[in-house]
Amino acid sequence: MLTLYDGTTSVCAIKVRLTLAEKVLSWESRMLDLRRGDQFEADYLKLNPGAVVPTLIDGEAVIIESSVIMQYLEDLKPKPTLLPKAPLDRARLRLWLKRIDDPTHPACGILTHATAFRQSFLAKSAEEQKAHFAKMPDPARRERQEAVYRDGLDAPIVVGALHTYAQLLAHMEAALETSSWLAGPSYSLADAAATPYVNRLNDLGLLDVWTDSRPRVLDWFSRIRDRPSFKAAVTDYFTAKDAEHLAGIPKDTPDRVRAILAA
Repeated sequence: MLTLYDGTTSVCAIKVRLTLAEKVLSWESRMLDLRRGDQFEADYLKLNPGAVVPTLIDGEAVIIESSVIMQYLEDLKPKPTLLPKAPLDRARLRLWLKRIDDPTHPACGILTHATAFRQSFLAKSAEEQKAHFAKMPDPARRERQEAVYRDGLDAPIVVGALHTYAQLLAHMEAALETSSWLAGPSYSLADAAATPYVNRLNDLGLLDVWTDSRPRVLDWFSRIRDRPSFKAAVTDYFTAKDAEHLAGIPKDTPDRVRAILAA
């Protein structure tokens, strides 16, 4: 039995859960409370020194990094395949995986922490805030969070994150002009990889900032949400606590984002 250490709304964990669901694999979920800091516990750090999710356990094997895990699962169970048939489409798929990992993933974290998670972090004591950052092994990740927790959407790095998302959606719109899915005529790992990042915009109330001019992306996302894997990997994992975090997003956030992009 495969074991996945994950988090309810973790974009990287969702990528892997979508892959597991699409490939009809059985797995056991070991949920970490990322807001509480379970990922920093010593036992988990032995599995994943980066203090992030997901981590996949297959027997004695420990596999980390979501894009690597997705490809591992494809190799583990080649059918049904989530790889395109054509070599060029496979190259496009690999480019999507790379684009999602960097720069889209850091941009997603910046926007999420600047909006959904900032209020709960600011409610912590100074000692709790300091302890949170002290546990983080990745200095770049720590610096990004420090900036947005301090300044919110006014943090200079937010501008770059928003333009990264704009570029992602532009690339998606262009790809969907010539094919039904991101890397060819069939759903693939590329679509699974992009899904949680578009869904995060939706959760933050920001998807409409772009989709008026991205009709193909909006249609793609509608088809994504109709797939059984979306319910199995996303909807069924969404908790009342997750909804509570999203409820704290300031109502003027979409208008502020539009203003930043227009500046």
